[in-house]
Amino acid sequence: MSESEDSEKAKENFRKLIEASSTDPRNSSLSRNEFDQYDQEERRTRLQGLAQDIQERKKFAQWIFWMVVMWLVVILGIIIAEGLHLLDIPQAVTIALIGSTTVNVTAFFVIVTKYLFPGK
Repeated sequence: MSESEDSEKAKENFRKLIEASSTDPRNSSLSRNEFDQYDQEERRTRLQGLAQDIQERKKFAQWIFWMVVMWLVVILGIIIAEGLHLLDIPQAVTIALIGSTTVNVTAFFVIVTKYLFPGK
């Protein structure tokens, strides 16, 4: 091979290298490493977010459960106290109390559960 052919081949290789590196920055090893680091950081952040969501859901599920239990215990206590004639509540109020409490507790439980555990 002559010097001019070597020079032309070197120029062509250099041109291809410049074109390859200028069109896609991920072609250089430094850029590829940076992209990989950003990708790993994004995955790590998403995983941490999912783990935090799971912890918060567990915590709020326990709070909701105990709140509903206490709510129902208070209503049951009122009904028992009225049945033992410790309270004098009219029958219509007792029926409204039982009905509205049942609806409120059920709706509250369903709404919060759907919020905490959305369908996938």
